Amino acid sequence: MRAEDFQIHDHDKLDRILAQLCEMVIRGQQQNPDLGMVAAAVLDPDNQCIAGINYPSDTGHRVHAERAAIDAYTQQFGAVPRGSIVITTLSPCSEHMDERYSDDCTELMHEHGIHKVYCGYQDPTQPAAHKRFHTECTRNRKLHELCHQFAATFLEPTQQLDELSFLGSPCTKDCSGHRAGYRWSKGRGNIHAASWSDSFNRGAALAVAGR
Repeated sequence: MRAEDFQIHDHDKLDRILAQLCEMVIRGQQQNPDLGMVAAAVLDPDNQCIAGINYPSDTGHRVHAERAAIDAYTQQFGAVPRGSIVITTLSPCSEHMDERYSDDCTELMHEHGIHKVYCGYQDPTQPAAHKRFHTECTRNRKLHELCHQFAATFLEPTQQLDELSFLGSPCTKDCSGHRAGYRWSKGRGNIHAASWSDSFNRGAALAVAGR
């Protein structure tokens, strides 16, 4: 391995892909609530990019987004080539999880020789002592906050359930939809959303109203 194998470049391009992954999570929640709150993509040196989202397997276990993306890539293009990078809304897991399908995502990176990971939010619950890849988190504040909010829906469930309103708008189960819509609208100059969930649309409307 060489030092350049771990170097991450072109952050603007990676942030554009990360933004598309965030939209993939939002669309997934609108179309199928069984889909997860993490999306990932494999980008190879030839700029071929394949994305995947956390989803339930036939056995009821969760296929993590990194595995979904790598599986989709290998099915279409074959082995992941040297120099590829994984972009993900949440840094790869490393601990045992009863509900997860197969090995942790850190081992998955090792298995496929992936040495670079670019994430929207660094999971504080997953230590990275044994990883053999370089992880870098986005410096885009809006993307980071949105990815944090996605992760908070399952990393901080009690905090989410304790919230009953967002900027005065009543929440049902939690306020993640309001927050996601609000940040989405703010990031686009305070525009309305019409095609997502009701809570997402209300969050965007709050941004438009200058709340």
